[in-house]
Amino acid sequence: MQVNEAVRARRAIKWYDPEHKMPEATFEALMEHAILSPTAFNIQNWRFVRVTDPKQRQAIRAVAWDQAQVTEASELLVLCFDNRAWSHAPERYWVHAPQEVQDMLVPAINDYYGGKPQVVRGSSICPRTMTLPL
Repeated sequence: MQVNEAVRARRAIKWYDPEHKMPEATFEALMEHAILSPTAFNIQNWRFVRVTDPKQRQAIRAVAWDQAQVTEASELLVLCFDNRAWSHAPERYWVHAPQEVQDMLVPAINDYYGGKPQVVRGSSICPRTMTLPL
């Protein structure tokens, strides 16, 4: 299965060729697409951490239920989320929008998230292992 097929099929792949190395151009193209993923109010409350050090990958595997793909896949990304990003100067997300859009959306951010932890959790990318056949 090719990478694009796996992404479209939303499949988790568990077995890899540990000798395979993803070309840098492929990694960069995939990351360009990943960072375009939409989030509520355009907050993009996530960061990607590329883990390349084998010792770090082994340590992560140890706390990830010993999943082989953590060390055998070509790439390992750790997704970090700030579930309170919406409350840190929310006007910054719409600074380039017309004033009338800012006046509507900035207060709506607090209305949407404020006092609703289930909404905050539900609007983040689900923190789970996503692996592709590379």
